[in-house]
Amino acid sequence: MKDVLRTHGIERPITVVPTGIDRREFTRGDGAALRRRHGVSAERPMLVYVGRVAHEKNLDFLLDMLAALRPRLPGVLLALAGEGPAAPHLRRRVRKLGLADTVLFVGYLRRDGELQDCYTAGDLFVFASRTETQGLVLLEALARRARRRAATLGTREIVLPGRGACAAPDDPAGFAMIVEALLRDPGARLRMAQEGPVFAAEWDTAAAARRLVAVYESLTRAPGVSPAETVSARA
Repeated sequence: MKDVLRTHGIERPITVVPTGIDRREFTRGDGAALRRRHGVSAERPMLVYVGRVAHEKNLDFLLDMLAALRPRLPGVLLALAGEGPAAPHLRRRVRKLGLADTVLFVGYLRRDGELQDCYTAGDLFVFASRTETQGLVLLEALARRARRRAATLGTREIVLPGRGACAAPDDPAGFAMIVEALLRDPGARLRMAQEGPVFAAEWDTAAAARRLVAVYESLTRAPGVSPAETVSARA
């Protein structure tokens, strides 16, 4: 967003203060319970998407990726958690692609346990939106120790090596190849699961608040710069 503001001619000092997450919400989660509720066996490889079911989330990409992946991993399942205006379109497309037995529409999940169960149930978290300014669901997945994989444009500061996630090619076949490799490599998923919470701690609400306080403190010390002349952008 800082880069976008610069393209609009903003020349004032800009400090980006990201939105934090409350990691305490993601210290629990019963993935086995969610699988039981939806009749998914514990052994079935499961991909999870959490977020608005909206066209700008690029969910058609995930369906195309799944269509490329299924011949190599026939038992794979994609769970889509969330609601939104794209749901009828996606249900039609699932039928058209012959993926009815491979896609599970979970619907809206409460944050009092259901959401945490969903993050924990998946073997990988998948995300393909190209329009995110931050991507809070990625951080939530990282905080929950859910094994994940992601490909986006707007979350490039999150999807980096050693942070519990990795970026895939921006094409369904390439994305599917990396998903397959990770599903077949439990050791790699375990390493990612260990990296994620460490990185997510940097984005905790307390850490974000300290960053914001530091911005205001720096303004009080900066000669010739007033708070009115500074743009503070929250992602």
